[in-house]
Formats: sequence, structure tokens, C-alpha cells
Amino acid sequence: MIDQNGPHYYVVFQTPGRNWIEGTPYNEQPGFMDHVNYVSTLHDEGKVILSGPFMKEEGGLSGKLEDGGFTIFRAADLAEGTRLGTDDPGVRSGLLNVEIRTLWVPFH
Repeated sequence: MIDQNGPHYYVVFQTPGRNWIEGTPYNEQPGFMDHVNYVSTLHDEGKVILSGPFMKEEGGLSGKLEDGGFTIFRAADLAEGTRLGTDDPGVRSGLLNVEIRTLWVPFH
């Protein structure tokens, strides 16, 4: 059944920013752990629904990572979702660019 009043979440697509080092794996980029720690803290606070890198080949860190990923935030509105996405140290340092979109979830 379609939930016409289903929840909204905020999807943050992360792509390489101006300080991304071409040819260096995602998890070896300078400042990568600052990004991971930020997302981990928000996850512990219940703000993160899903987060991770895109994959060229499956296998977690043993697979091949794409240059980018996404995070789905639980937030009160787009303004908070935008703040959560742009306060990421990876974004603030120029490692990552972000595009933030609202997702309505009628099927859940």
C-alpha cells in the first residue's frame, strides 16, 4: 500500500571535490577518516539511515571502490539535511562535493 504521508529523508550524493587526489582510492584520500568519523557520530545519534561508497566490484574494502558514495539522513527538513551534508569535514576540506536531494518514501 502507498503511504501518501510517508517519511522524507535527505540523500547526500558525494563525489570527488577540488582536493580529491585522482588515482588514490577513496579510503586512502587525505581526510577520509575525518569524513568516516563524522558519519559514524551521526549514525550513533540516529541521523544516518544508510551510508557508504559506490562499488566498481563488490567485496567491501577488498572490492574496488568508486570515487564517491552517498548518505541518507533522517532530518527534520531539507535545511537540516543540507546542514548535515555540508558540515561533513570531507566537504568542508574540499575532498568531497555534495548534491542533496529530498526522498519521499511511500513504500516502507
